[in-house]
Amino acid sequence: MWRNLHFLLSALVILTTNATSPCTEPDAVKLALEIDSLIDAKLKSQNITKASLTDDAEFVRRLYLDLHGVIPTYEETVRFLADKNPERRTKLISELLADKRYGEYLGDIWQGYLISPLADDRRKRADMLRKWLAEKFNQKSWNQIVTELVTATGKIEQNPAVIYLVEGRNLRTVQDLTDLASRYFLGVRLSCAQCHDHPFVAWKQQEFWGMAAFFSQIQTPGKSKVVYQVGVRDNQEITLESLKDGTTDGFMSIQPTFLGGEAPGSDSSIPNRVALAKWMTSEKNPYFAKAMVNRTWWRLFGRGIVNPVDDMHPANAPSHPELLDFLANRFVESGFDHKFITKAMVLSEAYQRTSKPGNDPEKQVAIFGRMPVKVLAGGQLYDSLVTILGEPVRKGGPQSDARSEFIQFFTDDGDPNVTAYRRGIPHLLRQMNSEQFARNISSLSLVTAGQGRSADEVAGELFLKVLSRKPSAVELNIFRDSVTRSCSLEASTRELAWALLMTSEFSLNH
Repeated sequence: MWRNLHFLLSALVILTTNATSPCTEPDAVKLALEIDSLIDAKLKSQNITKASLTDDAEFVRRLYLDLHGVIPTYEETVRFLADKNPERRTKLISELLADKRYGEYLGDIWQGYLISPLADDRRKRADMLRKWLAEKFNQKSWNQIVTELVTATGKIEQNPAVIYLVEGRNLRTVQDLTDLASRYFLGVRLSCAQCHDHPFVAWKQQEFWGMAAFFSQIQTPGKSKVVYQVGVRDNQEITLESLKDGTTDGFMSIQPTFLGGEAPGSDSSIPNRVALAKWMTSEKNPYFAKAMVNRTWWRLFGRGIVNPVDDMHPANAPSHPELLDFLANRFVESGFDHKFITKAMVLSEAYQRTSKPGNDPEKQVAIFGRMPVKVLAGGQLYDSLVTILGEPVRKGGPQSDARSEFIQFFTDDGDPNVTAYRRGIPHLLRQMNSEQFARNISSLSLVTAGQGRSADEVAGELFLKVLSRKPSAVELNIFRDSVTRSCSLEASTRELAWALLMTSEFSLNH
């Protein structure tokens, strides 16, 4: 109860100090309060009790996983839990968003969206695109990033942005690029209208090919492998008709048209992709801002305001239409500042609620009365293991291969439901037998169970390292009994470390 009061008083202080603190942005704080007002109104209208706020241990672990894709280090956890500053949460949010790891995490996520895990030579090129995206997410707004991606030209080595135009399971076609651009930049699934009018949604086959025509000018590997020598470029003589692709039969003469039927201007000197990027990132575009706001909300809250996150259309209504419109408008007004909109979301009370269930657990999650439990993605799980145990010791292969192999094994391709746990015995065995466990867990145990340390000190450090919290009284008693029975603090420490790393609490974000 005191934590709730403490948080509310802190928010009041922030609002009444005219933003004199360097750790706060008044607009982000104000937007967070508006978010809570809209969500609380919905909860009240449906008689759903909202969950209490998280304690600091639950909050710090969640925030690091959501903004950096990895659990906090032991030192970071201890420092935050010891901080008595009433603005400590706001301060930490600002620090994590300003850290380069923020862009690196988003770069890791988005290269996973844009490059198929089955692409040829994926690891090398995925790493190039990941680094390019990381730099952009740390420095540029979302409209600038998308413009550079959609209009990318040149050789892969000189401009990694062209990689997503090339690398798929097979060499990318205009159909592939239409699907990628519509799903990830507009939040719309057009692919079902490729061969026929969508059976359930208003998307027509002609709309798919109207969008596809914007990518027809690309000199792609789908037409010739010359792209690897001369790079991606626009050839304005190429049209859908000249591609001679059987899947375009009946639609080869269609001219580029934006989703909704509008045609680009008559200036033929402007490449199609440039015109598409200008329309796509326009402040007036009805899809662009909402798509990124919804995807960011989904990533932080475990479900989108619209679900599935990439299937926005009139028949798939948002749970909070006013909230989605409001956030999209503020996102546009901010200049498509993804850090700003992320900061407002994580500053909200809605984000900082505990995941502990209340009077109607499923409904609480559906309308954001509590935080759902999210499954750690493969990259989050691997990087968190590295934070605790260090890098695996590999023979005959680079460390990047170990991470890529681990992620591919733990990834549900294309599944946007991050709250569904679909892992089983093979995944647990893979984690138990990973290269980090055999050797590194022994080293961790030796260091933690140092000379002269008590069982309580060892347990306290291990729980903070692995779960970012202190052990309960019951957990301490269990460990003390284990030490007494085994007569070896080191052996019991090794068993505790192994047990904590294999708990569902470690593999989940709660």
